Amino acid sequence: MSQENVDKARDFIDAYNRRDFDAAVESFDPEIEWVLPPRQSFDSCQGPDEIKRFWNGIDETFEELRLEPQEFVDAGDKVATRLRHHGRGRRSGAEINEELYHQVVTFQAGRMVRIEYFGEWSEALEAVGRS
Repeated sequence: MSQENVDKARDFIDAYNRRDFDAAVESFDPEIEWVLPPRQSFDSCQGPDEIKRFWNGIDETFEELRLEPQEFVDAGDKVATRLRHHGRGRRSGAEINEELYHQVVTFQAGRMVRIEYFGEWSEALEAVGRS
């Protein structure tokens, strides 16, 4: 089941990068929690529809925002993904090419029930019991 969770985390990111938001939420639980770090906690939300609204808002701000997985850590019912973000601001034209956030996906019965973001990779590793 563990490798299956890693594959689902990878598929989610691939679908997001294609802007196929329906495919991106395919493995989401209807009550999934989307938890952003404290500096952006006001954007945290629940449920696939709210998450898709959040993504649409990002697309209004950024052009070509892509997530590039650097590493996946399989921790059974949790998968940590080290992410590099690539994009450009729509208005400013400023380029992003850095590790802004890293994600930890929690699974129950093969469904994603929580996706939490951390500003530091070490925090994401700690959240899955690795250091």
